[in-house]
Amino acid sequence: MVAPGAASLTKFLAAPPPAIGGFLFYGSDALQIAARAEALSRALLKKLGPDAELARLHDTDLAADPDRVIVELTTRSLFGGTRIVWLTSLPAKAQAIVQDAIARPFDGAFLIAQAPDMKKSHKLAQSFEAAAYLAAIACYGEDRDSVVAGIRHQAAEAGYEIDGEAAALVAARCDCSALLARAETEKLITYAGEDRRITAAQVEDCLNDQQTAGLSDIVDAALDGDGRKAILAFERYMAAEANVSPVFVVLASSLLRLHALRAAVDAGASPMQAIKELRPPVFFKQQDALAAQVRKWTVPALAARLGDLNAALRDTRLKSALAEDIAARFLLTVAKEARAASRR
Repeated sequence: MVAPGAASLTKFLAAPPPAIGGFLFYGSDALQIAARAEALSRALLKKLGPDAELARLHDTDLAADPDRVIVELTTRSLFGGTRIVWLTSLPAKAQAIVQDAIARPFDGAFLIAQAPDMKKSHKLAQSFEAAAYLAAIACYGEDRDSVVAGIRHQAAEAGYEIDGEAAALVAARCDCSALLARAETEKLITYAGEDRRITAAQVEDCLNDQQTAGLSDIVDAALDGDGRKAILAFERYMAAEANVSPVFVVLASSLLRLHALRAAVDAGASPMQAIKELRPPVFFKQQDALAAQVRKWTVPALAARLGDLNAALRDTRLKSALAEDIAARFLLTVAKEARAASRR
């Protein structure tokens, strides 16, 4: 039975056991599924070396020809290395083929499968969990404890000790996103240098940098309705990072948080009361701006944007060359909705 828990997952993805040849990422959080699958693919490519060959199959590929899963898994690499077959989405039409493909261990190949909205009770998920040479990774969103545990484990692997308060602060600053927390922890380790103990004061000093501020500037401007400011901040960020994934992660987290807050307000709470009850807590300097956003947005509008975000994220995977344009258009859509809400 291979189903790593949240506390051990970061280590598992960074150095997957040699006996595991197939990995299924399933659950309700499409962003988390994509981020974890990407982290695993990077780890496998690094482990396998320059002769490794990565084959990505999208939902349109699998819907048109489900048998390609078998073909890709059994075709030898032209360079003699190991193949990694990455199914970025798993349509129902291809599930039976995948079920057949995992019936026996792979020879000279790895399989990564993303299955958004698949439940733990699904036959395929149970098969991945039951076999000793497969792994099933549930993705239902980040929780504070698992993100904090991942931060502390990452620091310890690098030879550092991070205070509990400092780790919790990193998690809160990253809206409990493991993907962002990992990047921020890397920066903290570099910042700490020879000082092997990382404190909350160092977190405050280090994370007031360009990337964290840039992501916050992008998302806040869009949610406030200032499309021009959002795009300018986005362009500055992309000039330095050239990766839209963190923007989508922070935006998704912000939309989900606003949705929860607006629902609480609609149930009778004041915006500030709802904000103060959030876990992880919101930084006091951000509370007034967040309260203004809560008053501006409605639950139906937030739900619609969350649906659009999943579609935009899928489009960036299918059309990676257009990822920056897709993200920019989505930011403008969010800003337009926020301006319309202000007029109402």
